[in-house]
Amino acid sequence: MRARPIFHDVDGAPVRIGQRVMITGPGDETFDPRCIGLVGTVEYLEYECGCGQTYPMDPMIGVLLDSGQHEEFWKEEFVDTLRRPDGHQASPGAI
Repeated sequence: MRARPIFHDVDGAPVRIGQRVMITGPGDETFDPRCIGLVGTVEYLEYECGCGQTYPMDPMIGVLLDSGQHEEFWKEEFVDTLRRPDGHQASPGAI
């Protein structure tokens, strides 16, 4: 299969393009633990690269990290920057 990133919001997807996220931990064995705690912006959704994604709820999610590095994550591997890793709402800028 060939990757076909989608650079616009998808109804029913777990994130929105432009959403700020903080990387929190592994979802599978391919996760790079050096990413934990990094913050970035959702750039695209990917449903066709052959990693077991399902439309629309479970895409691979392309994130541009603040370091300038591009990485892909599963929705279980990050939280919205307005939500703390324990699930409680955080104040903007508190993370």
